[in-house]
Amino acid sequence: MTTGNNITINGIRKMLYRHDNFLVFMHENPDADTIGSAFALIYTLRSIGKKAYPVCCDKIPRSLMFLTDDERFFGTEDLPEDFTPEFLISVDVASPTQLGKYHFMAAKIDLSLDHHPGHEEFAQYRFIDSKAGACAEIIYRVICRMLPDGIPEKTASLMYAALAADTGGFRYSNTTPFTHKIAAKLIEYGANHAQICRNLFEMKTKTALSAEAFAMEHVEYLCGGKVSYVKITEKDKAEHGFEDEDTYDVINVIRRAEGVKVAILSREKQPGIFKISTRSTGEIDMSKICAMFGGGGHVGAAGCSVKADKADEAVERIIDECGFDR
Repeated sequence: MTTGNNITINGIRKMLYRHDNFLVFMHENPDADTIGSAFALIYTLRSIGKKAYPVCCDKIPRSLMFLTDDERFFGTEDLPEDFTPEFLISVDVASPTQLGKYHFMAAKIDLSLDHHPGHEEFAQYRFIDSKAGACAEIIYRVICRMLPDGIPEKTASLMYAALAADTGGFRYSNTTPFTHKIAAKLIEYGANHAQICRNLFEMKTKTALSAEAFAMEHVEYLCGGKVSYVKITEKDKAEHGFEDEDTYDVINVIRRAEGVKVAILSREKQPGIFKISTRSTGEIDMSKICAMFGGGGHVGAAGCSVKADKADEAVERIIDECGFDR
């Protein structure tokens, strides 16, 4: 677990100016915070004459392609042949395992910017603010130092999307007065907050709606209705016509039922591996529970990955650790 930062925001600014060729890593199963933070930083670096490219082990979900100019793939194989990175950054990445197939590169990462309280130290330099509502709050502070005359509209929109998504439309308890102040400034810089929120919270693909319908049909309410749980296998996806990325918002659908304190989604990410996602109302620290299985996250939102033959066992233990009467 992290023991403290070893660089300041101003130190980050100086470090970024000293280098020229950057790779910016996003976490697996990319969400709007890691995408928006990465691309906002990349566009800022490019604006001051640097070369910078994103890297992600997974494709960008269709619902978030509006953040990447409709591009989906950002593997190392997609980098220009004549590009040689000299400085590696990770954004919103809590541990090496969150880099997916690029986990072996964790030891080479120079700078980690993150807001997860259970951040695992792996980068040479780190700036971790667990009180930030989103990693974008840290990125905003860095960019303000680099662009003192103002933030371009596109960059502002990326950070606004990241803030809005990770705070649940500014509804979650991780939303702070500073979060709202940043959001207001980003709107002043031109972020189209209405369209961004529509893209994030109101627009769904038909296949995503199919995934949500499947979840509502198969959800189980346990512990007297305090826990909602649904499991999705590869077979389920094939039979009902949706993909893994379509399950992005399922966890938030099953948490909305009256009386639910903890929601759990177990989905087969690939043959032999299940990704377990959890949400809570904040009364139970899900990050500590998921850490038992090598995962982590926040008090109200955390997850872990387990082997298929251990998935049911892991879910059972998670439910037990919540402390509700069966």
